[in-house]
Amino acid sequence: MNNSELDRYYLGLALALAAEGQGKVFPNPMVGAVVVKDGSVVGRGFHRYDNIKHAEVLALEQAGNLAKGATVYVSLEPCCHRGGGKRNPPCINAIIAAQVERVVCCTADPNPRVDGGGIAALREAGITVSVGLLSEAARKLNEKYIKYITRPPVLNLTQIYPDPRSKDSFRTPHDRHR
Repeated sequence: MNNSELDRYYLGLALALAAEGQGKVFPNPMVGAVVVKDGSVVGRGFHRYDNIKHAEVLALEQAGNLAKGATVYVSLEPCCHRGGGKRNPPCINAIIAAQVERVVCCTADPNPRVDGGGIAALREAGITVSVGLLSEAARKLNEKYIKYITRPPVLNLTQIYPDPRSKDSFRTPHDRHR
């Protein structure tokens, strides 16, 4: 197999792992990660909502010291922000600390808090990053997440229209009954 075929194969494994999160992770994305060193899988992980660690971190922990100089295959761009409720440090920190040589991801994360920032940070750290292989499959897998994270915010009209009857000139939920 050539490099492109190997990348496709290992990204397929990452997507299969990501699918393990089906019905368990929303509103977060389904993410799978595989760490490969010298042609062997040395670490695997997928995001589970009840687990504080993300897929990449779980796979890197499983790989241990073998992650140094390895390639990480991940179904979605690694995050570059602290997760909701400050539970999760950015995955890029673990990837950089593990001193991997290369990251291959299917697609960028459309979350405005990531949106290419993870890829840029990894490249800035000297890690080779490839993006785009099996991107359609990754987007289809995370169709609900992508719709959720990219939809426009919904505003309650009482948040934007002044009401001269209330003390602060804006309606409150209690003003409805007056």
